[in-house]
Amino acid sequence: MEPVPRQYLPHGLLFDAYNRALVVRMDDIQFQQFSGQTTAIGTYALRACSVVIVASKVGAIVAHVAPLGDDATMRMMDEFKNLYQTYRLSHFGAERHPWVVTGLMHTGTGDLYADGLPDMTTIINERLMAMGLQPSSSNYKFSVRIAEHSPQFPGKGTVMVDAANQQLKIYVEDQLVHIS
Repeated sequence: MEPVPRQYLPHGLLFDAYNRALVVRMDDIQFQQFSGQTTAIGTYALRACSVVIVASKVGAIVAHVAPLGDDATMRMMDEFKNLYQTYRLSHFGAERHPWVVTGLMHTGTGDLYADGLPDMTTIINERLMAMGLQPSSSNYKFSVRIAEHSPQFPGKGTVMVDAANQQLKIYVEDQLVHIS
């Protein structure tokens, strides 16, 4: 698969890390070992999608789960499980950080947001727990109407795992949500 052209990424941390990051497309899942110049993995263009991560200082799996229905979510989580089982012993021993990032959709009333796809969130969390992973979670906000309640800012719609300098950091829309 061709790499995502840098100009498609919003400005922000993932854009800045482009030369050392693997960028995961929508409805795709990738594993990245952190070595040499490749010390980050991330995704972009989140709008109602979820991101599933398991990360350590030596590698990460990132899945960009598109809202394509329960069957598609289950298939994506099956792929995630297969990748996790493949790399579990070599990259995700005692130090592993599972994370789920979900979208909160504007309800149409004031500043109220709600889980846009609760069934997808439930499937993801149940599948991770069945793998023995207890995920932490973060959210991002989106609106069906892009212009309304969806301001543009650096890092909008991005998630990135960065292991530069032997320090694991997870960012959601350029906001640090985890460091170890």
